[in-house]
Formats: sequence, structure tokens, C-alpha cells
Amino acid sequence: FPGQTQEKAKYLEVRGAVESRLREEGLVNHPPWVDKVIELYEASQVRHGIIVVGPPGVGKSRCIDILLKALSSSQESYKMVKMNPKAITTNQMYGSLDVANEWTDGIFSSIWRRVNRQKNSHTWICLDGPVDAIWIESLNSVL
Repeated sequence: FPGQTQEKAKYLEVRGAVESRLREEGLVNHPPWVDKVIELYEASQVRHGIIVVGPPGVGKSRCIDILLKALSSSQESYKMVKMNPKAITTNQMYGSLDVANEWTDGIFSSIWRRVNRQKNSHTWICLDGPVDAIWIESLNSVL
């Protein structure tokens, strides 16, 4: 609505944990960057899949890493499994049916199946690499 401003959620506990991690790792507490970490946290609370895009060197991986470490400082366990989707074929990534109609899991589906068996743990599967229309559309279908 014109002339209206929306107050952002503060997430003081998460913000405090993020700022603490920054101090522990000797990083600069740059408020606009911390806001991006909080935006990633907000997105993670309502989405199954998140795409973090931008040019090399802007802090995408560091943003994810700091958030996971900050969240892990609570009682819950957070971890990340990284893979490069451009290093393997689509069938190797997601799985495939053979001629006998038997399913063979791919790397992503094996990881997905394994982490979903774990209770009281949060695992982020990070597909770290250039965005490609083929694998991203396949991932969108999976999610």
C-alpha cells in the first residue's frame, strides 16, 4: 500500500547467533549482509528449496555457512551436504529406471532418502555450481 511501511521480523535470537559466529570467525559484522543471512533464514522456514544466486565472490556460500553454524549453536543439529550437479549426469543425480523397470537411486535421491531418516537433525543439500536449466527444472519437479 502506498505510504505504508512493513516492519520486518527481527529474529533476535538468530541474529544474535549470527553476529556471535561472525565475531568468532573474525568476520566483519556488516548489517546489510547480516540482513541477507536473516532473509535466508526466513526463506528456510517456509520453503523446501531455496536458490541463492549471484556473481562469484559476493558471499553466497559464506552466508549459508554462517547461518548453519549459527543455527547449530542451539540445541538442534544442522549440517550441509554439498554436491556439484554439473559434474554428473541427470540420471546419476536423480536416479533412473532400467529396462526391467527397476529404480536405481541417484546421488541426490540417495542423500535425500538418508537425511529424511534422521530425526532431530536438519540437513541442507547444497547443489553448489552454475545453475543449469535442465537440472534446475528436474529439481523443481522433485521438490
